[in-house]
Amino acid sequence: MSTLSQLDIAAVRLVLAVVEAGSISAGAARCHVSVAAASKRISDLEARLGIQLLVRRSRGVRPTPAGEAFVAHARRMAQVAGVMEEDLRDYANGIEDRVRMVANSSAIVQFLPEDLAHYLAVHPGVRIDLEEQPSRAIAETLQTDRADLGLFEANQVPPGIEWAPYRSDTLVCVTHASHPLAQTRGPTAFAETLHYDHVGLYRGTAVLARMERAADEAGRPLRLRIQVTNFDAVCRMVGSGIGIGVVPERIAQDHVTLGRVRSVPLSDAWAARRLILGWPRPRPPSSGAQSLIAHLAAAGQADGA
Repeated sequence: MSTLSQLDIAAVRLVLAVVEAGSISAGAARCHVSVAAASKRISDLEARLGIQLLVRRSRGVRPTPAGEAFVAHARRMAQVAGVMEEDLRDYANGIEDRVRMVANSSAIVQFLPEDLAHYLAVHPGVRIDLEEQPSRAIAETLQTDRADLGLFEANQVPPGIEWAPYRSDTLVCVTHASHPLAQTRGPTAFAETLHYDHVGLYRGTAVLARMERAADEAGRPLRLRIQVTNFDAVCRMVGSGIGIGVVPERIAQDHVTLGRVRSVPLSDAWAARRLILGWPRPRPPSSGAQSLIAHLAAAGQADGA
């Protein structure tokens, strides 16, 4: 039998903890074992492998070249073991399926909390791992094996992706109450906002890409005074008078209600957006993913999307 086939994952994790902590005593504390037990387990492992993994010094330890190679592989082993333990723990706790979902911030903030709450109440055996990504990144992620389902803008669909409609939203301009645009009656063209400083999202987001494209078409620069990570931060910066911004109407409304900003409708066609559900064609959705797709699509239809 191969020596490697007899590796103890607890010993592997112990070596990792010792190397990361820089001493056997600190690593042992992280793994909740005594210093003597930790030292013996590492020595036994070195004897089994026939190589020295650590150089013991009075002020701690450092890995040997062989130890560095061991640690690199051990990190991957520990990660795989952790995922396996988590999956099996799910089954032990009654979880029958696990759906990895990626969604843009618009979907997460505006629609998913209520939709997922209703779904999970009816499907207690399904676990959902939700991660936020920009629409463009979601489309790319779905072409790998890192996600089962994505919620993103309809204009970002790449080849090889099946999709179904989800929801619609509308982008509006948000301003400080004292801003000249706050006095506008009726919709305004995005080109008119280019006279002022903007608070924008970071590059890679679909909203910023739309704003930059519209500015190019208008032949004017987009004056980004500051860039932030989410729509809530855009509204808070706008409410402080730093600039104006473009956010989904439902998100703007929360801040309008609190008196932080004013909302000005945009007359541009691109301000109306469609969000879709997408999944990779080569990998048919699991039963849990299928039921989630059906639930979310029905929720969108009920909302008139």
